[in-house]
Amino acid sequence: MKKTTSKLFVVPYMLWIVLFVLAPLVLIFGQSFFNIEGQFSLENYKSYFASQNLTYLKMSFNSVLYAGIVTLVTLLISYPTALFLTRLKHRQLWLMLIILPTWINLLLKAYAFIGIFGQNGSINQFLEFIGIGSQQFTLYGFLLHLCRKLHRASLYDFADFQCLG
Repeated sequence: MKKTTSKLFVVPYMLWIVLFVLAPLVLIFGQSFFNIEGQFSLENYKSYFASQNLTYLKMSFNSVLYAGIVTLVTLLISYPTALFLTRLKHRQLWLMLIILPTWINLLLKAYAFIGIFGQNGSINQFLEFIGIGSQQFTLYGFLLHLCRKLHRASLYDFADFQCLG
């Protein structure tokens, strides 16, 4: 009886994955074989692989590369943080402080990071105040110029989920 009950808990998750992950991927893949008039064609793949300067392939590679780097850096930040949280006295308070940012929309977080790390942002104003002068602040720009604001926002957004995991 207990094994049957625990197997039933998997049903909603599998249904969610099938409906909202696999079904859209299959639909997009199927649609890629048709041109704008709805006729079967491999023209989309031809333009993807034979674009000038391999633009589409480079964009795809960069997307996978950025996703991998954000995942790796997030893991490097989140797992030590999670280990540290297990040893704290007021664990619930700190856990709440980690969960709170997940309630904020990702777009709002991205704009906040643009404001903080921008050329006229808080970080540069502080650096000018202490006499260092305005700098283009990068959190991990040493990794293939990944100093774009949205990458930092992605790091910030996914770190709390990995801490909780």
